[in-house]
Amino acid sequence: MKWHDLERFSRGLIDVSLPIRSGMFPISAASNVRLRTIQGYESETGMFETQLRMSCHAGTHIDYPAHVNPDGARAFSESGFRDLLFPHSTLTLAYFLPFDDKQPTDPLPEGEWAWGDRIEEEEVRAWFDHFDAAHPEFPHERVEGALFRTGWHDHWFEAEFWQRGDPTLTSEAAAYLMERGLRYLASDFTFTFEGDATHDVVLTHPEGNRFLVENLCNLGQIDSDVVGLFIAPLKVESCEALPARVYAIPLGVA
Repeated sequence: MKWHDLERFSRGLIDVSLPIRSGMFPISAASNVRLRTIQGYESETGMFETQLRMSCHAGTHIDYPAHVNPDGARAFSESGFRDLLFPHSTLTLAYFLPFDDKQPTDPLPEGEWAWGDRIEEEEVRAWFDHFDAAHPEFPHERVEGALFRTGWHDHWFEAEFWQRGDPTLTSEAAAYLMERGLRYLASDFTFTFEGDATHDVVLTHPEGNRFLVENLCNLGQIDSDVVGLFIAPLKVESCEALPARVYAIPLGVA
């Protein structure tokens, strides 16, 4: 890419990561996000300073194998500046699977939880059958991930958001995608199913270098079967998950 192509490239980027805000992850007092002013303009330095406290699983984030596997890889745990997953997976191709008909639960009483509509294996297989019929010569070996859209996290700022159960992907569907040789799954919902089986299918893969990207947004702007995903985790050593900034680039299929 030439320098004069930068503006054209930038126009194609869609920011699909959630903004971090105070109170955005109220699953427990310890996990909830807190922003606190620790120094104001009236201080001796005259500079404003904010402290951020948050779970590594709040908002848009990456789950590493260590999230469910005690012996699994953690983020940036080796010597040097490289990671098991990144920067190798920073910019990759992903299939884009819209399931806009999948809905969360109705608001649930406090203390109760359930999952919303499920994306089943046969539905995912049907998407690939349609894709292959439309693009019979497509080089599947070049694609590393699958990106799912339900539209759910576009409701992130609504008062009832935390009273509803996410749509989700079944473990059978996740297993099918891993069998296709994919290295990661990404979505605008949380990959949690009864017993966390979907997490387990991906994060306990024998090759040990699979991961999940959860809680994306703005996916309604994508209208292509394949996207480029730019995934940039916060660089913190030895964590089982990391907050991330993620951009999508809609791509045509030749």
